[in-house]
Amino acid sequence: MSKYSWPEDIDLTVKNKVGIGTSNPEAELHVLGQLLGAAQDTSGTALRICCGKTPEGSTNWKPMSGGAGIYVDVDTSVCGFQSTPIYLVNMHGNGDNWETTGGSSAYDRTNQGFRVYVRFSSDRDGRPNLTPEFANSRGWHIQWLAIGN
Repeated sequence: MSKYSWPEDIDLTVKNKVGIGTSNPEAELHVLGQLLGAAQDTSGTALRICCGKTPEGSTNWKPMSGGAGIYVDVDTSVCGFQSTPIYLVNMHGNGDNWETTGGSSAYDRTNQGFRVYVRFSSDRDGRPNLTPEFANSRGWHIQWLAIGN
């Protein structure tokens, strides 16, 4: 096993807590000084970054009227955005999701959430109907990242 040592000019303390720049950390990670690399908008305002996913295999998919596809409303209210953030969205699954379209588009975006519509990208004989049950049997779910304030 290798041994590591810190240069003497770095003040790092571990007592079930880590302090960088302080010998008396007050939290699990306590950084004394300026946070470098935080997300900011073009005016320099700090941005919040939040991410999540719908449950794999039990996403609350709903059928679209007319049977054209399915949709899901994704709740992001836990993030506490004051305005509508930028949503980066992607659908994941264990089968047949490569034959769909729409899984990377967020619609009806608000600071509380968004909607994703999914349908098969083309009609093909022998394809099962796209239903919430079909989507969940394939583990289809939405993963998302939101950036805003």
